[in-house]
Amino acid sequence: MIRQILQIIGVVSLTAGAVLFILNEPSSSDKNELISLSAENTKLKQQLTETKEALADAQQTSRSDNTTFHSEKETDSSQVDETKDPITKMILTLSRGDTSKDASDSLERSGIIKSSNEFERYLDDNGLSGKIQIGKHEVDSTMSFAALAKELTTVKQ
Repeated sequence: MIRQILQIIGVVSLTAGAVLFILNEPSSSDKNELISLSAENTKLKQQLTETKEALADAQQTSRSDNTTFHSEKETDSSQVDETKDPITKMILTLSRGDTSKDASDSLERSGIIKSSNEFERYLDDNGLSGKIQIGKHEVDSTMSFAALAKELTTVKQ
């Protein structure tokens, strides 16, 4: 008896669910909104692709001009040796709010240091990470971590 009641309840529940599913079909305004959102999504994907292409072109141009986002970078051609990496010089401009992590990342992107994490660790180990000074700092790829840290913690006018 209980088993039959449970079977009837199950059948009624399934039937009610199917009826609700069928009756809850999206309205035409919902369909139009879905089509509109789909078209907007396609348009945004196209804009994203175009933006990525423009960014890649800008980065390529930036590399060919030896410039980076936050710095002016140049290669000292008078000291280039075919067997060694060229010496990279740059002016690193730090602004209010820039952190030692920002400086480290910029130095790595510019080729001044090989690892921003290692330089950041050096600054932390020596209590210098909070002492980075705003201004324009002249640095090059021949400088040691100690020399870079000294330059970046020196007040500039």
